[in-house]
Amino acid sequence: MQSRNKWFALVAVCLGFFMGLLDVTVVNVALPTIQTSFNSSFSQLQWVINAYTLMFAAVLFLISKLGDLIGRKRIFIISLVLFSAFSLACSVAPSITWLIIFRGIQGIGGAGMLSLSMSIIADIFEGPSRGLALGIWGSVAGLSTALGPLFGGILLSFFSWESIFWMNIPIGVIALFMSARYIPTSKTFNSGKIDFIGMLLSFAFMFCIILGLIQKETHYGYSWFDMHVFALLAAGVILIAIFAVWEKHFSSPMLDLSLLKNRQVVGSAISNLTLGIAIYAAFSYIIVLS
Repeated sequence: MQSRNKWFALVAVCLGFFMGLLDVTVVNVALPTIQTSFNSSFSQLQWVINAYTLMFAAVLFLISKLGDLIGRKRIFIISLVLFSAFSLACSVAPSITWLIIFRGIQGIGGAGMLSLSMSIIADIFEGPSRGLALGIWGSVAGLSTALGPLFGGILLSFFSWESIFWMNIPIGVIALFMSARYIPTSKTFNSGKIDFIGMLLSFAFMFCIILGLIQKETHYGYSWFDMHVFALLAAGVILIAIFAVWEKHFSSPMLDLSLLKNRQVVGSAISNLTLGIAIYAAFSYIIVLS
């Protein structure tokens, strides 16, 4: 692959990644305006964010594996199309219920752009240039999170709340064109046996755990041992155990459990978890201050 094309491919990946992360923070700022427009309840308003988060988290692992099986470029482009199309759908949603549904589907596209972007970069770049490319990718992550409230405030000052979704369309079209042209077709990793049960279990345990946490967040009267919360979290933990047993005995597992013995992998996961908690915990205050 030509050196110049590698950097164009990086731009394409970062545009999609930037759009997906920006959409989380920019929507937070628009929530009060959306509430006024639809005359919605606070609980419904929370689900505009939660629907995206729930589907984003639930399919993140699954989409990463599909990228290995079908091709990272192909799944990344599908995710771009899905995200852009449902950005448009969100902007024309006739009710708060439809907005919530469209946001959930949009979250699936966002998960694909996030989960595959780093893998695509690792495929394209080698040696010192890989470190530089990943550094740029990481900078885009921080920049998109920081710029979300700023962009949201500017757009809401001059336009309606729909504009926060409209801005995704031109970015998505540019990213789609550049991805199709410059991202090379990646190798697939398919031994002939596809771990469908592992995929289903991974979706199920993520869905249960995230939904349980959302239930606790959105219902202030629920304790951690309330059945609406505890049952979901307990089901998630049980499903994780079943997933681990299945993966250990399946010949072509979805996840190689030996990775969990690698200190670098575990350390990176803990670091990213801590960073995510710190960043997203601040969103509630951003909404109030805006």
